[in-house]
Amino acid sequence: MSEGTLQEKLREKSPNSVPLTWRQRLRISLDSAQGLEYLHKACTPPLIHRDVKAANILLNGSNLEAKIADFGLSKAFNNDLQSHVSTRVVGTPGYLDPEYYTSFQLSEKSDVYSFGIVLLEVVTGQPPILPESVHIVQWARQRLAKGDIESVVDDNMQGRYDLNSVWKVADLALRCTEQAASQRPAMADVVVQLKESLELEEGCERVHGSYAGSGDGYGENSDTASQSTQSGRVLDLVSGPAAR
Repeated sequence: MSEGTLQEKLREKSPNSVPLTWRQRLRISLDSAQGLEYLHKACTPPLIHRDVKAANILLNGSNLEAKIADFGLSKAFNNDLQSHVSTRVVGTPGYLDPEYYTSFQLSEKSDVYSFGIVLLEVVTGQPPILPESVHIVQWARQRLAKGDIESVVDDNMQGRYDLNSVWKVADLALRCTEQAASQRPAMADVVVQLKESLELEEGCERVHGSYAGSGDGYGENSDTASQSTQSGRVLDLVSGPAAR
């Protein structure tokens, strides 16, 4: 059963809505990152999605398994080339790789930049473009440079997260959104870092108990240890990429 999109979950404001826990956000991020890694490295030919955003990450089932969707702007690129010259810049404002926008040079690192924006949304709960037209990267960098992570993290999580895990993802998001594509990690590295962040959070939960959404902090949740790491997914909307 569909649970909507990541964007919808992060923006829910109704009285009956239950905010995503940090562990749920990490699993969704990891699923999505593995899906993008699959597009970049396992598809033949490899694909660049070109429109990675929270609204294109679909959530399914009670475990909120994430799948990358909407391949309408995707572009194949050559195995032997690091990038593909695009004659037309496409994408969603706020998520668009600035280097691709100015140089028309498209590469898998363009998806990495967009995914970095998604990670910032996951950490902060904020949209890519904040009030007064401030971009989330600028907003987050200024605060994180001062070590002020508490002013960045989504208040809806009410402090129920492992601080080291959150810092690791925030730092990863900033690396993904470097202006120069050459300074950004590959999706394979992003996957590794997210797995480590999830391990930190689950380790914290084993000590303190898993947050069960009751509003009273960390509580016992028997499914914490039994849930295995989800494999990345891409929605089977085109012939080529398929669920791994």
